[in-house]
Amino acid sequence: MNTNFKNIGELLCLRRKSKGLTQEDVGVMIGVQKAMVSKVENGLCINFNTIHRIADALEVEPVVELKPKKKADKNVIDYIMTVIIEFSKKHSLTIREASNYLVRFKGIDFLTEFYDVEHTLSFNDCVDDLTVVCRNNGGAII
Repeated sequence: MNTNFKNIGELLCLRRKSKGLTQEDVGVMIGVQKAMVSKVENGLCINFNTIHRIADALEVEPVVELKPKKKADKNVIDYIMTVIIEFSKKHSLTIREASNYLVRFKGIDFLTEFYDVEHTLSFNDCVDDLTVVCRNNGGAII
């Protein structure tokens, strides 16, 4: 599943709820079953025609943006791998468990976005930052 499509579905869901509409309401507006609206909101079964029809019903305009892909920097990759190892040690997790946890609760996204700052900190401070970020995103490790 493409995460960008999932994001589109989440945005449509937020807009629908802000308008006080149910999935069934939107389905009736565009001539599909509630299940189709649910699939779109969950990032499944998405195509531009369906997105456009739902967006029209919700009175928003979908916009597509094409961005150049960023190349992976070996230094960033090495740093993230080292931080995952340190995170696993501090929280008594396997490296796989730590990696999955950090992906699920947006720790890796945080490291990637704020690499310029985080890599200047000690690994201990970075692990502490990650613990807070993940907790704020629903993680249970304290």
